[in-house]
Amino acid sequence: MAIVVPKLKLKYKKVSLYRFIISQFMDFTMKTKKLHKIINQQHIKQMALVLTLLLLSSCNYGYEAPLRIGTNQWPGYEPFYLARTLNYYQNSSIKLVELPSASEVIHALRSGNLEVAALTLDEALLLISEGLDLKVILVTDFSAGGDVLLSKPGIDSLEKLKGKKIAVEYTAVGALLLDSALKAGGLKLTDIQVVGCTLSDHIDCYGSNDAIVTFEPMRTILLDQNATLLYDSSQIPGKIVDVVVTTKEVIDSHPESLSRLISGFFKAHQYLDKNPIKAAQFMSKRMQLSPSKVLNTFKLIQLPSIDENRKLLLGSKSPLQRTAESLSQFMRDRKLLNREILFHNLTNDQFLPLADQ
Repeated sequence: MAIVVPKLKLKYKKVSLYRFIISQFMDFTMKTKKLHKIINQQHIKQMALVLTLLLLSSCNYGYEAPLRIGTNQWPGYEPFYLARTLNYYQNSSIKLVELPSASEVIHALRSGNLEVAALTLDEALLLISEGLDLKVILVTDFSAGGDVLLSKPGIDSLEKLKGKKIAVEYTAVGALLLDSALKAGGLKLTDIQVVGCTLSDHIDCYGSNDAIVTFEPMRTILLDQNATLLYDSSQIPGKIVDVVVTTKEVIDSHPESLSRLISGFFKAHQYLDKNPIKAAQFMSKRMQLSPSKVLNTFKLIQLPSIDENRKLLLGSKSPLQRTAESLSQFMRDRKLLNREILFHNLTNDQFLPLADQ
């Protein structure tokens, strides 16, 4: 009598339990000689696997593969960490991974070490241009002053940047803010010296150059060192947007975890609105800012509600996809994208809670 066991892809680890069942079953059959003559060792293994599958289906043994979301440090991503502090992700497979820079978040997502990533929209487009089938499942924020152009004391106008060295990351956000600032000051790119600078070097780059394009919390740190604010993202509303992206494969395999991830994000929003002082105390250590300065950083971003997110993400040609198309063209013009992106269903609103909480 052959027992046919279907090949099933399990989400749970079963090795130790499987071996235990085999050993117990073989011990029983050794004591029952008649049964042992009928059932050979292969049949025993097959029957043990059946028992394992039945046991796993009847109890929640093992664990689900983790859902790892990577971020760098930015106020718009802080609600995820506040949600963790408030235990909104307790007893879940959600793992928050903070990395030193967006470049490392990009690398980790590209190499399969993350399932989900919080990025600026231009960073997501860069990955899509490389062939990753990414979907935007959440808009965390719009920058409304959090991205800035700061200068050394004595350079108190955009016009005075002519001939100066300006440090900036080679990203679309850096290029977009610098381009807008130069236009506002009546300058061209050829009027300045552009110096490349990574996020981890922003303080050093500020020290060795005349100005720098940066963002929170580095904005607050440099302003405390008497930097001069020349231009910020409040002057280009809606242009710099942060999003959460994942792949279609993860959408199919982790729908419940993705829903809980985003639900916790909005619950943390609600907590921040109702308990700003307490929330700022929780976040201050991570952000390395005083609670009062933490709250000030949130004045520099716009946090879309659930309903606003749904309007941004809904439809095969959603409003956010139209923004992405425009940004993609800007990036190609600045040679920040190597090829044209053919957009199709960039956004997915299925994990948003049903209504504002």
